[in-house]
Amino acid sequence: MGIKKLVFLLLSFCCSTISLAVQRDSISIDPRWNYWHVDAIAPNGNWTFVYQIYPNNLNHNKAYAVHTDTKQKVEVTAIGLTQFTNNDFLIGKKELETVEVNLTSEKQNSLGVLKQQDWIEDNQTLCYITEQNELVLKKYSKKGSQIIWCKKGISKYHLNPAKTRLLYQKEGNTILFQLDLKTLEEKQLVDITETLPYQLEWNSQENAIALSLKEKDILYIDAKKGVSRFIELPKANASISEVQISFFTNDDFYISYRIDHATKDPTKDYLDIWNGNDRQLKYKVLEKKEGDLKAFIYNQSTDKLKELPRSYKYEYLNIGIPNYLLVYDPLELQDYSQVFENVRYRILDLKTMQEKGDLATAVNFQSLYNKAPNGKFLLYPNKDIWEVYDFESHKRTIIPHTDTRSTPFWTEDSKSIFYQDGQNILAYNLENQQTKAITNFKEKNRFRFVNTIRKPNSTFVVSNNPFIFSSHIEDYKTSYYSLFKNKITKLVDSSENKLNTQYLNNGVSKDRKTVVWTEENYNLPQTVKVYRNEKVSTLLEPEVPTELYSWRKQKVIHYKDKFGVDLSGILWYPKDYNSIKKYPMVTWIYERLGYLRSEFKIPSLFNQSGFNRALKNDEGYFVFMPDTYVSEEGPGLSAVECVTKGIEVITAMEPSIDKTKLGLIGTSFGGYETSFILGNSKLFAAGISGAGIHDLINFTYEYNYNLRIPNWYRVEGPQQDLRETFDKNPSKYYNNSPIHFAQNFETPMLLWTGLKDYNVHWEQTRHMYIALQRYKKSVIALFYKNAGHSLSVNNEQKDLTIKVLDWFNYYLIEKKETEWINKGVNYNTY
Repeated sequence: MGIKKLVFLLLSFCCSTISLAVQRDSISIDPRWNYWHVDAIAPNGNWTFVYQIYPNNLNHNKAYAVHTDTKQKVEVTAIGLTQFTNNDFLIGKKELETVEVNLTSEKQNSLGVLKQQDWIEDNQTLCYITEQNELVLKKYSKKGSQIIWCKKGISKYHLNPAKTRLLYQKEGNTILFQLDLKTLEEKQLVDITETLPYQLEWNSQENAIALSLKEKDILYIDAKKGVSRFIELPKANASISEVQISFFTNDDFYISYRIDHATKDPTKDYLDIWNGNDRQLKYKVLEKKEGDLKAFIYNQSTDKLKELPRSYKYEYLNIGIPNYLLVYDPLELQDYSQVFENVRYRILDLKTMQEKGDLATAVNFQSLYNKAPNGKFLLYPNKDIWEVYDFESHKRTIIPHTDTRSTPFWTEDSKSIFYQDGQNILAYNLENQQTKAITNFKEKNRFRFVNTIRKPNSTFVVSNNPFIFSSHIEDYKTSYYSLFKNKITKLVDSSENKLNTQYLNNGVSKDRKTVVWTEENYNLPQTVKVYRNEKVSTLLEPEVPTELYSWRKQKVIHYKDKFGVDLSGILWYPKDYNSIKKYPMVTWIYERLGYLRSEFKIPSLFNQSGFNRALKNDEGYFVFMPDTYVSEEGPGLSAVECVTKGIEVITAMEPSIDKTKLGLIGTSFGGYETSFILGNSKLFAAGISGAGIHDLINFTYEYNYNLRIPNWYRVEGPQQDLRETFDKNPSKYYNNSPIHFAQNFETPMLLWTGLKDYNVHWEQTRHMYIALQRYKKSVIALFYKNAGHSLSVNNEQKDLTIKVLDWFNYYLIEKKETEWINKGVNYNTY
């Protein structure tokens, strides 16, 4: 119930205050289009919270609580940030008020505008502060709900992560109190001499805290024993900032902060220096704060601070294991060959203050390392492998995990590690170093694990609860499974329907015995399914009138390019298709697109890239989506090969496609591919390129203000994948740059970008426009003043979508009355 859900609510209920069903004269989108979105499930699985979204008329959006057994549907529209209780209540936000809904009687009751609130699942209790500064605990049980504790004069509280302890102060008083949420026992802890800060750190057992006071001293409180002590930091002549505290598992803790410099370099007001050996180009966008870096270890047994040497080249990472820190130079290996630099981490023994050698060199190590639940082992990536380090024996074990796209995790006993190899889930036993297959699948698979337990820097599964995961095989079929006591149960059989796994976490009950999700296909609207009582049933049928989509037809083709690489393409048929007629076709490209074959698309004018496949079908177009990939020849030349071969195959199979009326469109990398193809092919009668790279050489040597590094890594690596530097193969760069073929264009081109696009800088689009304009090609460029790499505002999205429709209608079905195009492409008028 965090930011993601709040954003969803705002988008669903607040973004639009007018009906969007009425469009320009030639476009009228049926307002009945809608889809289901599963947002939450009760911990006991009895209820699920579902949105009914009308994307073309947001004012019609609805929300329901649906009983997973009886299918009773209670409308709770405009209530968000929801939480189910075990006694069939729903608690949520309705505008600014918190409301509770009795789902049995369907009655709503307002608790008013609450200043702070938290749901305590284990106790079935709502904790909140009223506008009158009253701290209240309200318990929900079979008898209903009742206030079990309250205290007046409280304006703020703090819960520990497990929600078993509550800290608060009375108004006008700096004494800190603790309330045990299980026993409701109240205890006075200490006078902290100031109001309770929002940021404080709990130890791993969650019975002690450390907080930084305004005076920049540290206060340690043992909340279990009720004792505390102030820890005085060395006095500084300047202000202290960025105070960070983190515990070891033995309750020692690490403290770091910066002493800000009082003076700054006066040249910075008028001069920015970029040195050739600069490893900190990220600070050309994010200003680096100067100061002296300080670090300390606080030892509980001696009640003393021990200062550590710290600098911008010698930093520490507290992994929580007593007597050890990791040390590293953040920029030692910075070479701008990737978004995040490799970092070399070494082990520092705090007893001897001696380094014990390298632990690992990795990218994103700090977000990937995984401490065992028992606190003795560390699981982490080291270059291209995964390892476990034992901090007692100082031995390391290589894990036979080779799938770089997935992250292994622990069992709760810290004895085994779960991982996947691209085909099966396996468990590696640390004690006997044996691998055991958990699944026995014969095809390549991608897995998504649902109910792993996530704690700070520790992810694991609990054996006394079923473990839910999904499996995706290469032909885009999905299944759901449950693992419990070494037994695999298939919840949902392999389906060509799209099973919405993106939000599967939202649809799994706490006991893992109930799972709710949506299924869809290109000709099947979202259906809400439920697994309960060991069987699957339909919870909510689609509420889209069948006449809106029953005509839909699709064809999937498979073919090879000249290198023998397997490719596929998807063809969607136009509405009211008649096999004896000829129809124009628009091709959309962006890498491999086979996963879209089972998506139920709703026609809409609100699209981030201006293109909506269902809308084009409704307008009488075939839509084709072929795969592309990057071969040794480079991204542009391979795109020509992939798309040309796909067009040849699909037009031979479907004679109703008018080969003289073909359009091509793409955005971002697809925009680059579109631009290149149109300069090297005469297949297409119209093209649209959005937010694309047009000059690879220029792009290579740009500084990327979005990623805060030079762009050359992107061209040599991830997506463009030229695989070598410009000096090694300049012709490959020239031969794959669209702008070098501007003079060859015969296809009218519509370009668009956002003037706040710093991912692919908007100047790339203007350069291509200038090149095409120089050779008097048919070109119009759209520059959206407040947009970035994609369009996010309704009026921009609607404008671009209509212009995309106009462009293809103008050139593919000869609707030549469109004034903005007529004015823009005739070089004989101005």
